[in-house]
Amino acid sequence: MSEKLHPRVRQDILLGLKLGAIMIGASLLLALARRQGWIDAALVMRGYNVILGLAMAAYCNLIPKMYGPPPRSLHHATLAQAVRRVSSWAMTLAFLAWAALWAFAPQEFARIASMTAVGASIVVSLGYTVWKSAACRASRGH
Repeated sequence: MSEKLHPRVRQDILLGLKLGAIMIGASLLLALARRQGWIDAALVMRGYNVILGLAMAAYCNLIPKMYGPPPRSLHHATLAQAVRRVSSWAMTLAFLAWAALWAFAPQEFARIASMTAVGASIVVSLGYTVWKSAACRASRGH
């Protein structure tokens, strides 16, 4: 490929790679601790899910700053930014809840409640997107 990436796209890719490397490194340390007998399998699962929740929360917190496709107009840019902001807020909170649940709640409860939190954040994100899109269409119709 001869085309150059926008610097922001390059930063987003590097961030994803760094978070992935941190998650893999932490997983390897948890596996090593398990092999040495320092922790049991349940603690490995808890530890990995806490790391996953924190990494995803960090990534989701940066959604509003991420590079997106060029907007068609200032109105579309404003709409896209608002949707990114609400999605970021909802998903960051959901993954922080994920990490807290896996750190402190009973394992069966954490399994269900963490998925419910992320599912709720998806519903909030999609609902807000649909609501803002409908408002945008209605304002253009008048």
